[in-house]
Amino acid sequence: MAKIKRLIILDLNGLLIQRVHKNLYFKCKSLFEEQYNLGNLTRPERKGNFAVWFRPNVKEFLTWLMENFHVAIWSSVLYHNISPIVESLLPDEHERSRLLFWWNQEHCFVEDNPTATDPTNAKLFFKRLTSVWDTADINERWLLNQPNNIDLRDHTLLIDDNKLKVRDNPIHTAIHPRAWKLFELFDDNTNMKIYKDQVLENNGQLMKWLEGLLEWNGTVPEYVEKHPYIDPALEEIEKKANDSWNSGWD
Repeated sequence: MAKIKRLIILDLNGLLIQRVHKNLYFKCKSLFEEQYNLGNLTRPERKGNFAVWFRPNVKEFLTWLMENFHVAIWSSVLYHNISPIVESLLPDEHERSRLLFWWNQEHCFVEDNPTATDPTNAKLFFKRLTSVWDTADINERWLLNQPNNIDLRDHTLLIDDNKLKVRDNPIHTAIHPRAWKLFELFDDNTNMKIYKDQVLENNGQLMKWLEGLLEWNGTVPEYVEKHPYIDPALEEIEKKANDSWNSGWD
């Protein structure tokens, strides 16, 4: 009997990448350069108007995921911002074609944000799984080589750090790992904390949780209800200090 190959829908920013708009990046460039030179921080890739950092082990994680699940990417950003990132994550066109879909902001349900004070946050975007489940092409591709009498609605998991975006979906169809941040700016963007991260590693928290889902005989909502996803502790790295003052003192 064929084994069910469930659908995992991944968010981008906060799960697979961290991005900073070029305006903020150039404003803080001296701080970033200092951390690059000290070896505390890796340099980003430039993607359109953003500096983008890819999460440790992300490509290997995607390879494993695509071997064991159907995989899709759904981001609430514009197409021209998601496209170069997906192409970097999956540079081989054949690999990209294995994604069941990769959707952008146009596929989200949109509402005005009544509390927004910043024009960039004037809209709220929601990822309604009915948009996936009601798309005939997605259902047809997902059902290929699957066991008989199964329903995509029972075997879909959305992974997104933002709980609000899945507001309209049935309970237990999503998990919400803590938003990944390689670094965090503070003190009015004059200093930064840098964090360790192994969530996508082979023995990391998310892969271990998904390995459990892989062996699960029931539905996705049943697994999510019985096995809540728990984030590992947040651990700040001990940054190397700039000792140029001390080294030039003697």
